Amino acid sequence: MATNPFSGELLAESPYAVAEVMLQRVQAALEACETSEPLAESYVVIGELTWDECCGILVAVPLRTFRTAQFPTAVTDATNCDSSLLAVEIAVVLLRCAPVIDAQGNLPSIEDMTSSFAAASNDAAVIFNELSGALPEGWESANIEQGFSNDGGCIVIETRLTIGLPQSEWCACPDA
Repeated sequence: MATNPFSGELLAESPYAVAEVMLQRVQAALEACETSEPLAESYVVIGELTWDECCGILVAVPLRTFRTAQFPTAVTDATNCDSSLLAVEIAVVLLRCAPVIDAQGNLPSIEDMTSSFAAASNDAAVIFNELSGALPEGWESANIEQGFSNDGGCIVIETRLTIGLPQSEWCACPDA
């Protein structure tokens, strides 16, 4: 079962639990930032993210899990237990509304677009900094990268990273 994500204790051994920890951390950081719009929803999703409404949606997606003896690459040792880590690739996705053409066919103003994109950029910095920060004891992170898109009135900020967890917490070896 999951424990407090800020306590430094390892949580339940699942990609979902790792994604939940990262989601909680990002949500807390965004809520602490007074320049950010409130979130409407946040949750962990498995598989492809779909949305009808994108204003203030924050999700964490476990993308893949693999064993690694040379974190963060998917290279294993002979036993896959003693010196390996379990790596979980996570995507944290924030969806924000972008200004769109109104019912009369008028383009949004430059000021509205600039303000919206600047706010999204600030959110992106908060997310990147939070995911680059300290992790629970024994966890490692690598390969943090962030991408942006503007899809149908939705600003999409996707931040990916790989989390390495102690192999002993996941090892299926009978002697472990």
